[in-house]
Amino acid sequence: MVLATPVLAMTLALMALERIWGLGLFDPKLGGDPVLFQHLFWFYSHPAVYIMILPGMAVVSETITCFSRKKVFGYYYVAYSSVAIAILGFLVWGHHLFVTSQSVYAGFAFSLLSFLVAVPSGVKVFNWVMTLHRGSISLQTPMLYALGFIGLFVVGGLTGLFLAALAVDVHLSDTYFIVAHFHYIMVGGMVTAFMGGLHFWWPKITGRMYPEKLGQLAALITYIGFNLTFFPQFVMGYLGMPRRYHAYPGEFQIYHVLSSAGASILGIGYLLPMIYLIWSLKHGKKAPANPWNATGLEWQTPSPPPKDNFEEIPVITRGPYDYSAEAEETKLEEARHV
Repeated sequence: MVLATPVLAMTLALMALERIWGLGLFDPKLGGDPVLFQHLFWFYSHPAVYIMILPGMAVVSETITCFSRKKVFGYYYVAYSSVAIAILGFLVWGHHLFVTSQSVYAGFAFSLLSFLVAVPSGVKVFNWVMTLHRGSISLQTPMLYALGFIGLFVVGGLTGLFLAALAVDVHLSDTYFIVAHFHYIMVGGMVTAFMGGLHFWWPKITGRMYPEKLGQLAALITYIGFNLTFFPQFVMGYLGMPRRYHAYPGEFQIYHVLSSAGASILGIGYLLPMIYLIWSLKHGKKAPANPWNATGLEWQTPSPPPKDNFEEIPVITRGPYDYSAEAEETKLEEARHV
């Protein structure tokens, strides 16, 4: 944010100078270069996508480890992959300009970097899957949203590789394929992770539990509705349906109908949590301090937390994801009772 946002601010200032005093910066009628505007705009806007998705990835890491009762597999690789995504996110803005007058050599470099940024994202996905492997998985609402995130993010990431390929991008540029890809990352990814995080920390924030069955139902409805909305758009984009058009040939009718039906289902998936979460504020069961049996520090204080979080300074005796130690303590406790 510190590095990218000033570039957007400077771009807006330059636009103001062009509009008010007629300086030829971006408008070709004034001798400006519109491709320069695209470079400045996307230098900010593409890192902004990663700025939004990285917190969602962190939420998924927290949720996966809790509901599979295992440490995050390769924790340091997951952590450093976030740093790698943040850095590489600044180096790929030019893949939005493949069909402009951008240099062929610049296009090749941006294509290579765009493929490269998929590597740390793949590291996260593989490590999340390995965290699930042989875990004691509990399919509660936050976990369903986290699993939905993985599935949708993988589709969004893989389709991004199509757009990173120079020749393929020429065909797919400015089609519904772009719309579908973006929404699989930002809505299927970030919004799904947000919903998972909201359900995960809702008891801690409010001190109330929500109806678990309704939460699971909402997660499934959201997943089905999202795929029905946006997957047909991949097909439309491949067949040449341009975005930002309200009219289309009859051959695309079935895909638009499916997409519209999916949007209605997706709307229900988003409205349902709003209803039962508001209901839970007054009528939900009181939440215990640690309803998920998680090991993170925030779960070692009452729900909702007192003013200063802890009545006394907590003593840390294990790591935040040390579920193996918790399992051993449970076995010892059961042995004592026997």
